[in-house]
Amino acid sequence: MTNTASLPLMLKSLRLSEFRLHWESLAEKALHEQWRPEHYLSELCHMELSSRTDKRQLRYLKESNLPSGKHVGGFDFNVIEGLTKARLHELADNHEWVKHATNLLLFGASGVGKTHLASALGYSLIEAGTRVKFYAATALVQHLQEAKQHLKLQDALNKLDKYQVLIIDDIGYVKKTEQETSVLFELIAHRYERFSLIITSNQSFEDWDALFTDTTMTVAAIDRLVHHSHIIQLEGESYRRKAAIKQEE
Repeated sequence: MTNTASLPLMLKSLRLSEFRLHWESLAEKALHEQWRPEHYLSELCHMELSSRTDKRQLRYLKESNLPSGKHVGGFDFNVIEGLTKARLHELADNHEWVKHATNLLLFGASGVGKTHLASALGYSLIEAGTRVKFYAATALVQHLQEAKQHLKLQDALNKLDKYQVLIIDDIGYVKKTEQETSVLFELIAHRYERFSLIITSNQSFEDWDALFTDTTMTVAAIDRLVHHSHIIQLEGESYRRKAAIKQEE
């Protein structure tokens, strides 16, 4: 009879944690139910893969910095125009646009749900195994500016490549300075046709001269963003304003 005393140690060395935890109990079940060997092995592999998927999703969620509670099911489509539930579910469930490095640009006034929608898509992507990172635009620009000051901007841009989707929230609040403009443009150019951006903005393209220091850079940035993109214009009353009025009633 084969000596299995060293099996837990070997499974630990191979980093097969679910095998190590369940091989004995599952072996008893397999014997009792007269499983074929491949059935037993398949069940163990399924448990291992399922556990790894769950752990990976938890890790992706933790690193994503997504706002909590912003899921697809929590969005009220009855008060917002410009996006249907079917369109949102198509973007959330069909990730071909991410595979093709397509961008998603969400425009609309403050409070219409742009951040909620961007975050909801982020959660859906993570569930499908895609790495996502959420940044307030001002915080991201500050991070890249600091890297540039230390002559490490390219390193910072390369590190962001591990995220297939980068969410940049409220790009309209970036200040129009040469330093902020240059790093924002370099980020857009760096990810062009390589990885996806989800960008929310309360300013339409015609107002983006307020973001960049010259028209040439504005046009070049917009051109790269829209070349492969889905553009959604949201219209409606601010959720926050409606909530404030309701509280006063």
